[in-house]
Amino acid sequence: MTGFAALYRKELRTDFGSPVALVVVAVFWALSGYLFSFNLFFVSTGQMVTAFHNMTILLILVMPLVSMRAFAEEARQGTLELLLTLPLSDAALVAAKYAAGLTVLALMLAGTTAAVLPLAWYGQPDYGPILGGYIGVFLYGALFLAIGIAVSSACTNQIVAASATWGILVLLWFIDYPAALDAFPALSPFFQALSLSAQHVDFIRGVLPGPAVLTLASVAVLALMIAAVNLKRWRLR
Repeated sequence: MTGFAALYRKELRTDFGSPVALVVVAVFWALSGYLFSFNLFFVSTGQMVTAFHNMTILLILVMPLVSMRAFAEEARQGTLELLLTLPLSDAALVAAKYAAGLTVLALMLAGTTAAVLPLAWYGQPDYGPILGGYIGVFLYGALFLAIGIAVSSACTNQIVAASATWGILVLLWFIDYPAALDAFPALSPFFQALSLSAQHVDFIRGVLPGPAVLTLASVAVLALMIAAVNLKRWRLR
């Protein structure tokens, strides 16, 4: 646990010691605030469902930037071999990187809670769905991060890792479109099961269906297991 905590702190220092994480967080806050303000003042939509939808789409864009350096940069700089000499299992190494990324994600979402203030000032919002919506967005962000870490563990270049992660996330988000168009009827259930957007409406409304939460968690765990397997392959080189 001491080694895990040390690596976790080191990851946070690295993340916030470079401008990348700071810029990503600032851009996410700025765009989330702008989109919420636009809907509030120009579309006259004073509710959080649209804001949660926008946050999720923004996370597809920014989480690859958070995860891209996790292992790809270590491999490029030649420090991955040194990292693998730490008295930590491959799973613990991945978990420490993941925990640091989740901290960045939590900070990003925490900054958007200022949007709730005007709703509370001018109305009487139901805070239950708002809390549920934030949990749903966090779960999606955690999944995007896990997929990004898995991709980063297989790359030696940050840009390649980010680009590949974007491609995978966009594909998984829109993969149910053939089912909606009934282009391949026999494969429609398969596309629906793989789609990240299939249960999205429930999540942003603050509803957290057990099967959907389990699916997101299972895919995230699978992605982290793939990252651990990739580290084991690095050890064997």
